[in-house]
Amino acid sequence: MKNCSCIFAKQMNGEEAILFETNQLLPFFWLMLLSKEDVETYRKKITQLSEEESKRKDTSIGLDKLKAIARAADRRDYIKQYYITCLPVFDDWLYFLQISDFSDMKIYVDLYVAGSSYNNLSHFCDSMLKAITCFDENREVWHEDTIAGTCGYEGRNKNKRRFQDISKAYRELNKKNIYGRFDKTLHLNKKTSVGKKILIFSIILLIIITLITIIRTMI
Repeated sequence: MKNCSCIFAKQMNGEEAILFETNQLLPFFWLMLLSKEDVETYRKKITQLSEEESKRKDTSIGLDKLKAIARAADRRDYIKQYYITCLPVFDDWLYFLQISDFSDMKIYVDLYVAGSSYNNLSHFCDSMLKAITCFDENREVWHEDTIAGTCGYEGRNKNKRRFQDISKAYRELNKKNIYGRFDKTLHLNKKTSVGKKILIFSIILLIIITLITIIRTMI
Protein backbone atom coordinates (compact mmCIF):
# COMPACT_ATOMS: atom_id res chain seq x y z
CA MET A 1 0.00 0.00 0.00
CA LYS A 2 1.26 3.47 -0.89
CA ASN A 3 0.93 6.33 1.63
CA CYS A 4 -1.49 8.08 -0.75
CA SER A 5 -3.90 7.17 -3.52
CA CYS A 6 -1.95 7.41 -6.74
CA ILE A 7 -1.26 6.49 -10.34
CA PHE A 8 2.22 5.08 -10.64
CA ALA A 9 4.47 3.53 -13.27
CA LYS A 10 7.12 0.81 -13.26
CA GLN A 11 9.92 2.38 -15.24
CA MET A 12 12.81 1.21 -17.40
CA ASN A 13 15.32 1.82 -14.58
CA GLY A 14 13.41 -0.59 -12.33
CA GLU A 15 11.97 2.12 -10.10
CA GLU A 16 8.34 2.95 -9.39
CA ALA A 17 7.38 6.58 -10.02
CA ILE A 18 4.19 8.18 -8.71
CA LEU A 19 2.82 10.30 -11.57
CA PHE A 20 -0.34 11.64 -9.89
CA GLU A 21 -1.49 11.49 -6.30
CA THR A 22 -4.37 12.40 -4.04
CA ASN A 23 -5.67 11.55 -0.60
CA GLN A 24 -9.36 11.10 0.14
CA LEU A 25 -10.84 12.89 -2.88
CA LEU A 26 -10.80 10.54 -5.89
CA PRO A 27 -10.06 12.35 -9.19
CA PHE A 28 -12.72 11.51 -11.76
CA PHE A 29 -10.15 11.43 -14.59
CA TRP A 30 -8.73 8.33 -12.90
CA LEU A 31 -12.12 6.64 -12.93
CA MET A 32 -12.30 7.17 -16.68
CA LEU A 33 -9.40 4.75 -17.07
CA LEU A 34 -11.38 1.98 -15.34
CA SER A 35 -13.91 -0.51 -16.64
CA LYS A 36 -16.55 -2.10 -14.42
CA GLU A 37 -14.50 -5.29 -14.56
CA ASP A 38 -11.48 -3.40 -13.21
CA VAL A 39 -13.53 -2.21 -10.23
CA GLU A 40 -14.70 -5.76 -9.49
CA THR A 41 -11.10 -6.98 -9.75
CA TYR A 42 -10.09 -4.31 -7.27
CA ARG A 43 -13.00 -5.22 -4.95
CA LYS A 44 -12.01 -8.89 -4.96
CA LYS A 45 -8.35 -8.10 -4.29
CA ILE A 46 -8.96 -5.65 -1.45
CA THR A 47 -11.69 -7.56 0.37
CA GLN A 48 -9.35 -10.56 0.62
CA LEU A 49 -6.81 -8.48 2.56
CA SER A 50 -7.10 -7.72 6.25
CA GLU A 51 -6.48 -4.16 7.42
CA GLU A 52 -3.05 -5.16 8.68
CA GLU A 53 -2.16 -6.95 5.43
CA SER A 54 -3.19 -3.92 3.36
CA LYS A 55 -0.47 -1.87 5.08
CA ARG A 56 2.22 -4.31 3.97
CA LYS A 57 0.98 -5.64 0.65
CA ASP A 58 0.30 -4.20 -2.80
CA THR A 59 -3.19 -2.67 -2.97
CA SER A 60 -2.98 -1.45 -6.56
CA ILE A 61 -4.43 -2.82 -9.78
CA GLY A 62 -2.57 -2.86 -13.09
CA LEU A 63 -4.42 -1.60 -16.16
CA ASP A 64 -3.44 -2.33 -19.74
CA LYS A 65 -2.02 1.06 -20.75
CA LEU A 66 -3.40 1.21 -24.30
CA LYS A 67 -6.84 -0.10 -23.35
CA ALA A 68 -7.15 2.23 -20.34
CA ILE A 69 -6.16 5.33 -22.31
CA ALA A 70 -8.48 4.38 -25.18
CA ARG A 71 -11.33 3.85 -22.70
CA ALA A 72 -10.78 7.29 -21.17
CA ALA A 73 -10.59 8.89 -24.62
CA ASP A 74 -13.94 7.31 -25.51
CA ARG A 75 -15.45 9.05 -22.46
CA ARG A 76 -14.20 12.46 -23.54
CA ASP A 77 -17.72 13.48 -24.63
CA TYR A 78 -18.82 13.27 -20.98
CA ILE A 79 -16.35 16.01 -20.04
CA LYS A 80 -17.19 17.99 -23.14
CA GLN A 81 -20.89 17.91 -22.22
CA TYR A 82 -20.70 18.58 -18.47
CA TYR A 83 -17.20 19.92 -17.68
CA ILE A 84 -16.05 21.77 -20.78
CA THR A 85 -13.62 23.89 -18.71
CA CYS A 86 -11.79 20.69 -17.72
CA LEU A 87 -11.34 19.47 -21.29
CA PRO A 88 -7.89 21.05 -21.93
CA VAL A 89 -6.54 19.52 -18.70
CA PHE A 90 -8.03 16.14 -19.61
CA ASP A 91 -6.50 16.15 -23.10
CA ASP A 92 -3.08 17.11 -21.72
CA TRP A 93 -3.38 14.50 -18.96
CA LEU A 94 -4.12 11.70 -21.42
CA TYR A 95 -1.25 12.80 -23.65
CA PHE A 96 1.10 12.80 -20.66
CA LEU A 97 0.09 9.24 -19.79
CA GLN A 98 0.73 8.20 -23.39
CA ILE A 99 4.30 9.53 -23.42
CA SER A 100 5.24 8.52 -19.85
CA ASP A 101 7.55 5.62 -19.09
CA PHE A 102 5.46 2.52 -18.37
CA SER A 103 8.05 -0.18 -19.00
CA ASP A 104 5.56 -3.06 -18.71
CA MET A 105 2.78 -1.13 -20.51
CA LYS A 106 0.61 -1.12 -17.38
CA ILE A 107 -0.85 1.87 -15.55
CA TYR A 108 -0.97 1.10 -11.83
CA VAL A 109 -3.74 2.67 -9.76
CA ASP A 110 -3.76 2.47 -5.96
CA LEU A 111 -7.06 3.69 -4.50
CA TYR A 112 -6.81 2.32 -0.97
CA VAL A 113 -6.37 5.64 0.87
CA ALA A 114 -9.29 7.24 -0.97
CA GLY A 115 -11.46 4.20 -0.27
CA SER A 116 -10.64 4.23 3.44
CA SER A 117 -12.75 7.38 3.89
CA TYR A 118 -15.90 5.35 3.08
CA ASN A 119 -17.82 3.19 5.53
CA ASN A 120 -16.27 0.16 3.88
CA LEU A 121 -14.33 -0.58 0.70
CA SER A 122 -17.24 -2.43 -0.88
CA HIS A 123 -19.34 0.73 -0.60
CA PHE A 124 -16.43 2.62 -2.20
CA CYS A 125 -16.44 0.19 -5.14
CA ASP A 126 -20.22 0.58 -5.54
CA SER A 127 -19.73 4.35 -5.69
CA MET A 128 -17.11 3.97 -8.43
CA LEU A 129 -19.41 1.72 -10.43
CA LYS A 130 -22.19 4.32 -10.28
CA ALA A 131 -19.83 7.01 -11.58
CA ILE A 132 -18.58 4.79 -14.41
CA THR A 133 -22.18 4.04 -15.43
CA CYS A 134 -22.86 7.79 -15.62
CA PHE A 135 -19.77 8.33 -17.77
CA ASP A 136 -20.88 5.67 -20.23
CA GLU A 137 -24.49 6.87 -20.32
CA ASN A 138 -23.58 10.57 -20.43
CA ARG A 139 -25.44 11.32 -17.20
CA GLU A 140 -24.02 14.04 -14.99
CA VAL A 141 -22.29 13.16 -11.75
CA TRP A 142 -21.10 15.89 -9.41
CA HIS A 143 -17.33 16.36 -9.29
CA GLU A 144 -15.09 19.17 -8.11
CA ASP A 145 -13.57 21.40 -10.77
CA THR A 146 -10.19 21.37 -9.02
CA ILE A 147 -6.83 19.65 -9.44
CA ALA A 148 -7.70 17.20 -6.66
CA GLY A 149 -11.10 16.50 -8.24
CA THR A 150 -9.95 16.12 -11.85
CA CYS A 151 -6.45 14.77 -12.49
CA GLY A 152 -4.87 14.75 -9.04
CA TYR A 153 -1.65 16.53 -8.07
CA GLU A 154 1.54 15.75 -9.95
CA GLY A 155 3.60 13.20 -8.07
CA ARG A 156 6.91 14.02 -6.47
CA ASN A 157 9.27 11.97 -8.61
CA LYS A 158 12.66 12.42 -10.29
CA ASN A 159 11.32 12.33 -13.85
CA LYS A 160 12.69 15.01 -16.15
CA ARG A 161 9.38 15.08 -18.03
CA ARG A 162 6.92 16.99 -15.87
CA PHE A 163 3.19 17.36 -16.42
CA GLN A 164 3.21 20.95 -15.21
CA ASP A 165 5.79 21.79 -17.89
CA ILE A 166 3.76 20.15 -20.63
CA SER A 167 0.29 21.38 -19.64
CA LYS A 168 -0.52 25.09 -19.58
CA ALA A 169 -4.09 24.12 -18.58
CA TYR A 170 -2.76 22.34 -15.46
CA ARG A 171 -0.68 25.37 -14.47
CA GLU A 172 -3.71 27.64 -14.86
CA LEU A 173 -5.88 25.29 -12.81
CA ASN A 174 -3.19 25.25 -10.13
CA LYS A 175 -3.23 29.07 -10.01
CA LYS A 176 -7.02 28.99 -9.78
CA ASN A 177 -6.80 26.63 -6.80
CA ILE A 178 -4.21 28.80 -5.04
CA TYR A 179 -5.83 32.16 -5.67
CA GLY A 180 -9.30 30.70 -5.12
CA ARG A 181 -8.31 29.88 -1.54
CA PHE A 182 -6.72 33.32 -1.22
CA ASP A 183 -9.93 34.98 -2.42
CA LYS A 184 -11.92 33.07 0.18
CA THR A 185 -9.57 34.38 2.87
CA LEU A 186 -10.10 37.93 1.67
CA HIS A 187 -13.83 37.37 1.65
CA LEU A 188 -13.78 36.22 5.25
CA ASN A 189 -11.76 39.26 6.32
CA LYS A 190 -13.71 41.93 4.45
CA LYS A 191 -15.20 44.89 6.34
CA THR A 192 -18.61 44.53 7.96
CA SER A 193 -21.41 46.12 5.96
CA VAL A 194 -23.48 49.05 7.34
CA GLY A 195 -26.57 46.83 7.64
CA LYS A 196 -24.68 44.26 9.71
CA LYS A 197 -23.21 46.99 11.91
CA ILE A 198 -26.72 48.32 12.68
CA LEU A 199 -27.95 44.80 13.48
CA ILE A 200 -25.00 44.12 15.80
CA PHE A 201 -25.47 47.51 17.54
CA SER A 202 -29.20 46.81 18.02
CA ILE A 203 -28.50 43.41 19.60
CA ILE A 204 -25.90 44.88 21.95
CA LEU A 205 -28.28 47.72 22.91
CA LEU A 206 -31.08 45.22 23.60
CA ILE A 207 -28.78 43.18 25.84
CA ILE A 208 -27.76 46.31 27.79
CA ILE A 209 -31.40 47.39 28.29
CA THR A 210 -32.30 43.88 29.47
CA LEU A 211 -29.43 43.86 31.98
CA ILE A 212 -30.41 47.29 33.33
CA THR A 213 -34.02 46.13 33.75
CA ILE A 214 -32.93 43.02 35.65
CA ILE A 215 -30.62 45.04 37.94
CA ARG A 216 -33.41 47.55 38.79
CA THR A 217 -35.85 44.78 39.73
CA MET A 218 -33.26 43.30 42.07
CA ILE A 219 -32.65 46.61 43.93
